[in-house]
Amino acid sequence: MAQDIFLPNLLYFGFFLIPIFFIMNYLEIHQISKVMKSLSRMFIQLMLVGGYLHYILVLNNPFINIAYLIFMSSAATITVVRDVKIHNIKFFLTTALAIITPLILNLTLFSVLLLKLEDKFNAMYLIPLSGMILGNTVNGMIVTINDFLKSMRVNEESYLLSLSFGATKFEALKPFVSSAVSLAFKPSVANMGNVGLVSLPGMMTGQILGGSLPIVAIKYQIAIMTALFVSRFLSSFLLMIFCSIQFFNGYSLFTQNKKHI
Repeated sequence: MAQDIFLPNLLYFGFFLIPIFFIMNYLEIHQISKVMKSLSRMFIQLMLVGGYLHYILVLNNPFINIAYLIFMSSAATITVVRDVKIHNIKFFLTTALAIITPLILNLTLFSVLLLKLEDKFNAMYLIPLSGMILGNTVNGMIVTINDFLKSMRVNEESYLLSLSFGATKFEALKPFVSSAVSLAFKPSVANMGNVGLVSLPGMMTGQILGGSLPIVAIKYQIAIMTALFVSRFLSSFLLMIFCSIQFFNGYSLFTQNKKHI
């Protein structure tokens, strides 16, 4: 069991923010209020999560666990849609499908094949694993869709030129999709390449602090990092497939050439 932290002691970290805010002010980086707001939201949200997760883990009711998983998936979908600013139900549903599909795939792999859990909906595994996978997936999808839309808006003539030379829509879109998906998973590849040498990942550190043997923590970390890469890649790729259908009309013309407010 990890050593508990006295809540007021967390304020000590606040002292480090003071010189940082002075430097930001000197450099005219007008983000101090945004940083303060984000830190406050982080503190409040994590304290609330810590409170109700305690009861979820104690109850360990499969229906409650599934309901919470649906809630997290919905929140992840809303985050992507809100960032992209494309507000229609079809895009919401396709984004949700791109998020949920690799999530279910990875959770099934963990519970059935890897850990061989008797209770496939055990909250101790389901909730933390889902949270890590969804957070990573959302970041990748936001990078992917924004890069794709930006590239199409800037280089639409190149896409149309490919069509005029006889390429199919998917052939003409291939470089745009390739660039967007590659940009999404580059951070995962970099993290996997440096893990153990430059950094000790969060899950491994948490398990060691919680009393697990290092070799056990390492096995979990290998599994979760592979799962994160798979989820990030598949979700981004699925989203690109859906967008290549949804964002084009019957004449293969791009319909999202203006930003949605």
